[in-house]
Amino acid sequence: MTGILGLGTMGGPMARRLVAMGHAVTGYEPNPARAATARAAGVALADSPARVAEASEIVLSSLPDPATVRRAYLDADGALAGALAGTTFVDVSTTDPETWRAVADAARARGVDCLDAPVSGGPAEAGSGKLIFLVGGEAAVLERCRPVLKLLGGEIHHIGPLGSGQVVKIVNNMMSVGNVVIAAEAMVLGVRAGLDPQRLFEILSTSGGRSHHFLKRFPNVLAGDFTPYFGIGLSRKDVALGLGLAAGFGLPLPVTSAVRQAYEAAHAEGFGDLDMAGVIALYEKWAGVQVRKTPGPSGA
Repeated sequence: MTGILGLGTMGGPMARRLVAMGHAVTGYEPNPARAATARAAGVALADSPARVAEASEIVLSSLPDPATVRRAYLDADGALAGALAGTTFVDVSTTDPETWRAVADAARARGVDCLDAPVSGGPAEAGSGKLIFLVGGEAAVLERCRPVLKLLGGEIHHIGPLGSGQVVKIVNNMMSVGNVVIAAEAMVLGVRAGLDPQRLFEILSTSGGRSHHFLKRFPNVLAGDFTPYFGIGLSRKDVALGLGLAAGFGLPLPVTSAVRQAYEAAHAEGFGDLDMAGVIALYEKWAGVQVRKTPGPSGA
C-alpha cells in the first residue's frame, strides 16, 4: 500500500499513475476539488496524514513549501503519528535539506526511514512514469522503495546522504528559473526593437542561447497561454531556498538575487498566478509590447 500526501499538480498525477498500474493508494488532500478528482480515479481518501501513514508501507509527499512539509509529518495528526516501525517516508517536494533532516530525525526515533527524492519533470511526466528522481538517503532504503519509484520515474539517481537530493534540486531550479528570466528579457528586447516574436523564437531556438525551458515554455508565451504548470509562486519559493542555502555558507549569489527580485516584482504587479514564464508579462508591461505569435490571414 502506498500513501500520498498532497494530490495537487504533481501528487495527483502520481497517485493516478500508481492506481492505473494496479497499486492501492491512500491519499490526503485538503482541497475538495483535488480530492474529488483523486477519488474518481480510484484513490482512497483519508482525513489526515496520520491515517494515510497507518494504511501505508511507503508514504510519498508532494507539498508546496517547507512549512507544509513539517506540518504534514510532525503535527499531532501528521504522518509520523500514524506510522508503524518499518514505514518509509519519501518526500518528492522541493524543500530545504534542514526541513527534511528534521523530519528524518523525528522519524528515526520511531523506526521510520526517510528519503528525500525531489523530481525533475512536470505533471505530464508525473502521469506517464517519466519523472527523474534525485534521491538522498541510505542505498538500502532506496532499494526497498525502487519498485514504486520505477513506476513513476524513468531515471532514479542516488545522489548521496539524506538531503543531497534536495541540494541538487535547489540548484537545478535556480538555473531553470534564471534561464526563463533572461529569455524573457531577451525576447521582450528583441520585439521592442522591431523583430517579429515568432521569427525571433524560431531563430533563438537554434542558437547558442537556447535552453530547455526556453524551448518548452516560450511556445506557450507566444500563444498567450500562462497556465501555471510550474508557477511564479513556486519559482519565488525555490529561488529563496537557494539563497537561504547559500546564506548558510556565507556565499553571495548576486545573479540569483537579481532573479529573485524579478519574480518578486512580477508577483507584486499581479502576475503571481501565472506560469514561471509569465514573468515576461512584467517586462512586456515595462516595454509596452507583447511577445505573441501574429495571427495568420484567417485570424487563426
